[in-house]
Amino acid sequence: MRSISSSQKENILSMASNGIPTHHMASKLGLGKSMVSRALQDLLPDCPIASAGHLTKLSSTNQHCILLQIASGKVSNAVQATTHINSIIPNAVPSQTVRNLLKQHSFKAVTKKKKSHYLRQCTRSIWPLH
Repeated sequence: MRSISSSQKENILSMASNGIPTHHMASKLGLGKSMVSRALQDLLPDCPIASAGHLTKLSSTNQHCILLQIASGKVSNAVQATTHINSIIPNAVPSQTVRNLLKQHSFKAVTKKKKSHYLRQCTRSIWPLH
């Protein structure tokens, strides 16, 4: 494994203080992303490691509000919860985000049992109700 020079470590620190992502630091310094990440962990052990992906669209307060609405029975599905939360917050949230939140908190979708179309036709035509 190649070691990082002290000048590269100083560059990493200065770039990190300016908020430059590790993949940009790596490309500018000619190092790998993993090496830059490890150097940052060694240089700044108390600094939290950024997680990949997007920021959350719902704050913890909004998530709690949705869960309370579902648990109390004021709304019965994710679409209704989305309509409710979108009337409160300034940025609209898609219903899939609410579904993902409910799935994370172990809420299960209740599906109706489907009856056979053929069976319904048979019961109407063969056995009419009097």
